[in-house]
Amino acid sequence: MNNSEEYLSDSTKKIFFLINHVIIGMTICVFGIVGNCLNIAVFLKQGLRVSINLSLFAMSLSDLIGLIFQVWHKFCLNPYLELADLPIDFLSVQILTAGSPNIAMSRITCWITMYITAERCLSVLLPLRIRNIVTFKRTAVILLFCYSINLAFYFPVYSSSSLDWSFDPNVNRTLFTIVDNNRTMMVSLLMNVSHFYLSVIAFICNVIFTAILVVSLKKKSDWRRSATFVGDQNEALTRRDKKTVTMVITVAAILIVCYSPGVTSCFVEIFVPDFSIFAKQRNVYQVIWSFCFLFHSVNASINVIVYYRISSKYRTTFNKILFG
Repeated sequence: MNNSEEYLSDSTKKIFFLINHVIIGMTICVFGIVGNCLNIAVFLKQGLRVSINLSLFAMSLSDLIGLIFQVWHKFCLNPYLELADLPIDFLSVQILTAGSPNIAMSRITCWITMYITAERCLSVLLPLRIRNIVTFKRTAVILLFCYSINLAFYFPVYSSSSLDWSFDPNVNRTLFTIVDNNRTMMVSLLMNVSHFYLSVIAFICNVIFTAILVVSLKKKSDWRRSATFVGDQNEALTRRDKKTVTMVITVAAILIVCYSPGVTSCFVEIFVPDFSIFAKQRNVYQVIWSFCFLFHSVNASINVIVYYRISSKYRTTFNKILFG
């Protein structure tokens, strides 16, 4: 393929890869791995029998696994690896060993966030019935479903593709790369459709539930101000509601902002055939997704700061674990 037909050259792509993947992305991933390990320790210390703790624990676990895969993903896309002249097609290898697992974990995080925002909506709309509706067992089943539904669609991909040595006529040498073993169009279609719908459904639901949560909380707070005679009790109730929900709204809002580029890229890929990892505009595609992965890293890493600043209970447990 002639580089003159592309909007971005290979050299420009390498510059973006070096900045987004190697320098900025790797730093964020290391911070996020440490932060999510601390999140997991805090929620285990507080106990997982509380529904919100179990949900946040499951989300921290998916973020941690996703960030570990991202470290390998960013290593594979380091442009300096070409100088080593290794017989490995790192761009193809990372698809099965890093890119796809990371996308799966990111989707799981999005689905768990969708459940958390829905649960908080019910707690504001139906405060007297929420304990009967949202139980520990139901939460555990829903979280397992979030993991299972997102991982299940990758089984056909890994059953039809593998890593092996294959001769590449473009470089006239044998490389360690992806080998399609009887991969059909149905498998590719299933992968693309499932990725699109699972991502978009969770993203749209997060937007809707977050908006409902903000509006419902505001109405609830206004009603309590007008219905309660004791001013101090009224303010305490309002602060409690805001503190409980503000963290969820913040986490959901960060996810919506960080996942918007990836969801937009999914739409563009459907309507623009040249916009794909191995198509004519592959350099543009890979550079844009370098930003998408960077935003995913931020979303998976920043929650430790959000929890610490907003939740006093989290902050107390965190300080006990870290500082004794």
